[in-house]
Amino acid sequence: MQRSRIGPFVLEETLDPRGEANVLRGLHLERKTSMAVKLLSANLVGKLMGGNMFASDVKRLQKLVHPGIIRYLGGAIEEGQPYLALELVSGESLRDLLERRGKLPWELAVEHADGILEGLRHAHQHGFVHQRLTPSRVLLPEGGGVKLAGFDCVWVDRDEVLGLRCPMEVAPYLAPEVFRGKQSATLPPCDLFSVGVILYECLSGELPWAANTPSELIQARRNSPAPRIASKVLDCPVWLDALVAKLLEVKRADRLSSADEAHRAIVSAMQKVAAGVGATQDALAGKSGVLQVGGDRQELRRLSKGFRRKKRDTSPFYERAWFLGICLLLLLAGAVWSLMPADEDALFAGAKPFMESESPVDWKRAEEQYLKPLLEQYPGTKYADEIEAFEDRYLMYRAQTRAKNNDRLGRPAESEAERLYTEAWGFEKQGDRITAWQRYDALVSMFKNSDDDYDRAFAGLARQRITNLKSDPVSGKSQVDFVRDQLALSKSLIQAGDLFQARRVLDGIVSSYKDNRELQPLVDQARGLIQNLTRE
Repeated sequence: MQRSRIGPFVLEETLDPRGEANVLRGLHLERKTSMAVKLLSANLVGKLMGGNMFASDVKRLQKLVHPGIIRYLGGAIEEGQPYLALELVSGESLRDLLERRGKLPWELAVEHADGILEGLRHAHQHGFVHQRLTPSRVLLPEGGGVKLAGFDCVWVDRDEVLGLRCPMEVAPYLAPEVFRGKQSATLPPCDLFSVGVILYECLSGELPWAANTPSELIQARRNSPAPRIASKVLDCPVWLDALVAKLLEVKRADRLSSADEAHRAIVSAMQKVAAGVGATQDALAGKSGVLQVGGDRQELRRLSKGFRRKKRDTSPFYERAWFLGICLLLLLAGAVWSLMPADEDALFAGAKPFMESESPVDWKRAEEQYLKPLLEQYPGTKYADEIEAFEDRYLMYRAQTRAKNNDRLGRPAESEAERLYTEAWGFEKQGDRITAWQRYDALVSMFKNSDDDYDRAFAGLARQRITNLKSDPVSGKSQVDFVRDQLALSKSLIQAGDLFQARRVLDGIVSSYKDNRELQPLVDQARGLIQNLTRE
């Protein structure tokens, strides 16, 4: 049976959309703050990560503070159940993003990889090596950036993630030395191998070595190096192909030695790309650095052979290949230009996939990268209706998130519309659909034509809830019958020993119906039961 409370936390819903991880949203009752609460295996208490006991291990994790790493806020053991309290991040994981989109443009993949390297660089400098890095443990906050989670995992699953026992959700991302349980698994290069696998998957949508079992993975790595990413991704820059190959070296000595080295390589390459100077040319030329191409240089030179200078041509310029080529390019450019959509169309086309997504992270990207520039350049755009519908949807999401957060943290509503919506939503959660419907209807009547954007957003949310109530009709119990049912529920919970849930039900009756004269006898019964619980 899932706990409803541990330590100072009331435990709410799971934070894993697949419902697999034992990480839940928890409300700290004293601080009125939401955190992530990770319930650990009870047999972990005797297994030490590096300290002399659980408390010292937790304190060590608490020292790991960086914008690119999830904060460890504390931990304890209650009735034999160890748990950790962590920073709560709104957003999605890199795994969620890859499952939704398959693969990413190389620019975005490099941006995420560099964010991972920034977090690892700090961790390595302070004596932490992740050893269990996977896309599920790379979080993408709604505000942008990257946050690494799971630095406790090497401590939690030390016995489970070894060799042929390793689950295939984790095995492909582990460096060979981690996979085999070698002593060198505690060194930073093992994390760089994981970054290489993650970057490869982001770029190509597949893993570098195909395998269904740990034994198949071991054999595949022995048989051959990973296929070059440039053979999978046509627009992959040569420097990026070299970087991925360097990260995926099976031998630790051949791999990049630090996250800082990999980060500097990316920064240097991107600066040269921005300046129009060749990171690719450096790689082909064999200049020193982490992006040196090495043994594959001859193959890459054949790809770039067409750029070599030929013997001087003494024919008239209008007969030379370069002049004819320029003329042809100008003709093609003119034809393409005539067929290209206007900037307005291009901006909207860029925004549309993100607008149609179900992810708020994509909605924010659509608004900031495409729609704001579009509206600034084309105030009277022909897409005004579609943009307005999208903005209404996005605003309703933000309004609903604000209301739920304020309610969960015990903060007052920021407007009358928000207060009414929260009140109606409370009735609906309790099962009193009649009262909820009445409150939603009143909210729509009062604020549907308001000048305030958020007021209209709450009115739109209320309309949605009314539609849902209409489409899912019930027998229509009266308020009296409903409250009687709630009282009966609370009594059965008391008999079952679940006093916490019983108290929640009784508190809901008193707070929701204390001003209803018709229901006062039932409210008084609820108050009496609360007093009995308090005495106990």
